Amino acid sequence: MLVGFEASSLRGCKSGVGYYTENLLGSIMRVAPEHDYVLFSNREMNGTWQRLGSERLYDRRYFPVRALWMQAILPVALRDVRPDVCHFTNYLAPLSCDCPQIVTIYDMTVFITPRYHDFKKLVLDRTLIPRVAKRADAIITVSNSARYDILRHLKVPREKVKVIMGAVSSHFRPVIDQAQLDSVKSKYGLRQPFILYVGTIEPRKNLTRLIQAFADLKKSGLPHKLVIVGQSGWHVGPIFAEVERLLLSKDVIFTGYVPFEDLPALYSLCETMAFPSLYEGFGLPVLEAMACGAAVVTSRSSSLIEVAGDAALLVNPLSVDEIADSLRRLHQDPDLRAELREHGIARASNFTWEAAARSTLDLYEKVAARTFAAPVLTNRRGAAMQED
Repeated sequence: MLVGFEASSLRGCKSGVGYYTENLLGSIMRVAPEHDYVLFSNREMNGTWQRLGSERLYDRRYFPVRALWMQAILPVALRDVRPDVCHFTNYLAPLSCDCPQIVTIYDMTVFITPRYHDFKKLVLDRTLIPRVAKRADAIITVSNSARYDILRHLKVPREKVKVIMGAVSSHFRPVIDQAQLDSVKSKYGLRQPFILYVGTIEPRKNLTRLIQAFADLKKSGLPHKLVIVGQSGWHVGPIFAEVERLLLSKDVIFTGYVPFEDLPALYSLCETMAFPSLYEGFGLPVLEAMACGAAVVTSRSSSLIEVAGDAALLVNPLSVDEIADSLRRLHQDPDLRAELREHGIARASNFTWEAAARSTLDLYEKVAARTFAAPVLTNRRGAAMQED
């Protein structure tokens, strides 16, 4: 097959979608090197990404605004290349295009937690996502929780939505090299034990309650710092203001974006990793932290239960007291931390990119076969029967 990938998320400082695209694409090419792979991006990628394998870049028809590029310019590029299937890993895809399409939709946050999004993004996504989902030949999502939400909000046929859970890169494992640990500690000014958060800084991540829980712990004499790793997203003012209000400016460290290579050491150094997000389609930082041997506190909600299983302490994300009590419990009980470390490493090993790649390739083949099959399968009922 000739497989297309919308790869704009591979440029620059990668976030969750970028890591998903990078790991999935790299694993797919290792599992199936006999196929050809072509990448499409709305901006030039030379110098901002490292080649993963045998993929080639379609280096024409750029446009800086991704949404406009995707709807007006990318369809022309796809007609030029004519891939057998094209995978859009960042939840949007062209509405007018003959190319067989698979789209990854991670969550329904713009429908479930709309108050946590910028108005412009909210209007655009709530307009386009249902149309993209209807147009797509198949939808990949990353948890059963997210699949339930997609079916409930987008009203697409059940057989169209396939769960292929994400995984963690083999780069994430306990760091025992003391020189590497000391280097990362020095780089980010970490001289005391600390609680770690990793992810975008935005309201949905529930950082205000985490900061309030941390303030309660400081009042009881906890010597730790709270280290918040990640880029600033939307509506970050109240989060920084809460740190000032609670007089924690010397105890809460905002590192900004941290490069991929430093994350395993940070996970390995922290006493506890806290991720009390209000809603997640998957929650990759939880899996990364467990793979590195960190004791994890996360939310008893959405997909986080599926990811964490019994290898983390689960809390009500709306309860500051529960968050604080769980962090306090882990601080006071080293045996519990050791138990969660063991369970977390074992659980994280069950999520592999090779398994995700093989399932994704199987879906590519089904979509391509269904699209180019005999005319008897052109109606929806026939296509579903063929897949079964």
